[in-house]
Amino acid sequence: MIPVSKIMNKIVIVEDDIVIRESLKEILEMNNYEVMAIDSCLDLMKKVNEFKPDVLITDIIMPDKDGIEIIIETKKVLPNIILIAISGGGRIDSESYLNTAKYLGADATLKKPFTHKELLDCIANLVK
Repeated sequence: MIPVSKIMNKIVIVEDDIVIRESLKEILEMNNYEVMAIDSCLDLMKKVNEFKPDVLITDIIMPDKDGIEIIIETKKVLPNIILIAISGGGRIDSESYLNTAKYLGADATLKKPFTHKELLDCIANLVK
């Protein structure tokens, strides 16, 4: 486990791929985070408002709503939340999606595949 200078209590993961979603959830819970992992953006803002996360990790390419929309909506409602965008690409390369996410308010981006250590380091760096 990677020591985190400040443990953040709550993280929401929005990821439609069950293997990635459950893997991220497991590693974060093993590192003392409380995690809500969801596969759909339906009622996302309601869920986020109820859970009150410190961090939201969102995939960019998803079937019902893309991560770019999630970033824009979340920043309007929760301007201080830390947003991490993740992507493996789609019709265009992942770098283009991730650059757009960063421009629109993501605090950090990770290109899939990334390691658990990279994710934990990313979170640790954002909470300094």
